[in-house]
Amino acid sequence: MNIAGRRTPNRKNDIREVCTVQSAGGDTLDVCADLYILTHEHEEMYFEIKTPQPNKDTSMAMKKFILRVAALRDGGPAEAYGATAYNPYGDESPYTWNYAKQFLEIGEDLLIGRAFWRKIGDDRTYDELLEISETVGKQIALQMVVKD
Repeated sequence: MNIAGRRTPNRKNDIREVCTVQSAGGDTLDVCADLYILTHEHEEMYFEIKTPQPNKDTSMAMKKFILRVAALRDGGPAEAYGATAYNPYGDESPYTWNYAKQFLEIGEDLLIGRAFWRKIGDDRTYDELLEISETVGKQIALQMVVKD
């Protein structure tokens, strides 16, 4: 709990609590992810990719997604995350969007910008994407000038 009496998001505790209250058997549940990765080590990663400033409902839905995957894959090599392609406050700057912070542990539940791309790639992935975007942007701008 935090000072205001609200629950503070804590990925490890939240997942542990969900997994302790589930019972064997039950209903079938489908979960759809925006991105699924099966690593060479046979670990599963599920991502809900959203805008960098999700509203309250979207933030809650991302947390629900993370907890559902944890419950469905209890004991298995699987992890789920919320993710955004970039940090609207600047690369490596503190992420301060209140709605997301109410439900998601930033950097653990919600991977933002460089942390997301590092998780699915390596330390250079984000920079490579920026370089590619810049190159493509210049080519498109040049084509627009040539057409005029």
